[in-house]
Amino acid sequence: MLKKNLFAALIALSLIAGCSSLSNEQKANVDRDVEVGRIIAEIDSVGYEAINVSPGLDEFLNGLSAFVEQQRNVSVQYREVVKQHRDVTSFLAVNEGKTPEELLVEIDAFDLGSKNENDKIATKLAAYTKATETISEENSKLTVELIEQGVRLGYLVTQYGTQVAQATAINVATGFFKSDDAEEELTVGTAVLRAKEQLTLLNEINGLIEADQDVAESLISLQEQLDARG
Repeated sequence: MLKKNLFAALIALSLIAGCSSLSNEQKANVDRDVEVGRIIAEIDSVGYEAINVSPGLDEFLNGLSAFVEQQRNVSVQYREVVKQHRDVTSFLAVNEGKTPEELLVEIDAFDLGSKNENDKIATKLAAYTKATETISEENSKLTVELIEQGVRLGYLVTQYGTQVAQATAINVATGFFKSDDAEEELTVGTAVLRAKEQLTLLNEINGLIEADQDVAESLISLQEQLDARG
């Protein structure tokens, strides 16, 4: 089960990285910080202000927006942790796709040059996991919530399909729905479209945080098991 969970986390990291043209060395230095920064900027661009478009929609849409704002704050915290523990996130990125055994070899190789216990990547992995404990808990709650929100939004997209399609067509031609004109009135279609974008961004940050945390925790657990065997 441990290996299965670790492999799943590594696959998730690979999917998040996508078809990047960056080398492993470049990804190690910029991926987490840049990706989280991009997501935070897009969340701000899409917006999470309360809206008033329809009595039957407002409760769900505004509830989702409040949830997006909360997760944005979690993302900011996560980004700070990434900056403070760059050795760990760099290590995870450089060794992306390797088996648990290969990763442990890399850990041992990394730690050979360590002058003291605090310099060891194994120690840093433990510190990183501890630093992201609260963030991980909040993110785990998001995983459950995303399923429910996705089902509800899927129903809304079906129910208001015509309005959403019209809003999508307009936005393809003119850019995202959020206009520079603060007085522009949102429609049902654009409001639901905003909710779709919000949910997409929530899934992105959720996957990024979850994958990093799962890999770190799995490596620590695997190392502890091996140490126990002597």
